[in-house]
Amino acid sequence: MVNLIVAIGKNNVIGKGNKLPWHYKEDMKYFKKTTTNQTVIMGEETFKSILSYIDKPLPNRTSVIATLSDYTYPGVETTNDIIKYLKNYPKDKEIFIIGGKIIYDLTLDIADRLYITHIDKEYEGDVFFKTINYEKYNKIMENIIGELNFSIYERR
Repeated sequence: MVNLIVAIGKNNVIGKGNKLPWHYKEDMKYFKKTTTNQTVIMGEETFKSILSYIDKPLPNRTSVIATLSDYTYPGVETTNDIIKYLKNYPKDKEIFIIGGKIIYDLTLDIADRLYITHIDKEYEGDVFFKTINYEKYNKIMENIIGELNFSIYERR
């Protein structure tokens, strides 16, 4: 199953300067709990951003980098065709798309589930998530903690 996980500010912002424009412990815990022991796929810049934070790939996850360059990193798989990679990924296994914007834009229409943390606050940023047509999805879970609305949507 192809899953997309993202936190989105009230003004659709998702990033600023190749970093998150916010820090919510609850969201970090949710991301970790949801993606641990899973395969995560991301763009090269998102991977480099993770390295800038923790100096290694995300622990306890299989990381895949979608890139059009020859970029490699020890112990991390790469693909030059994310759509083909996802279409060939075993349907009975979970994979999580974790960013960035280009990767989200390319994969939104093929994701089976959307794990979205809606943040009820506007943030300054330079990267925005495209508008989602929620009529294509059923909300199957919602948990509100303060400014954060953790929701899961499943494609109809």
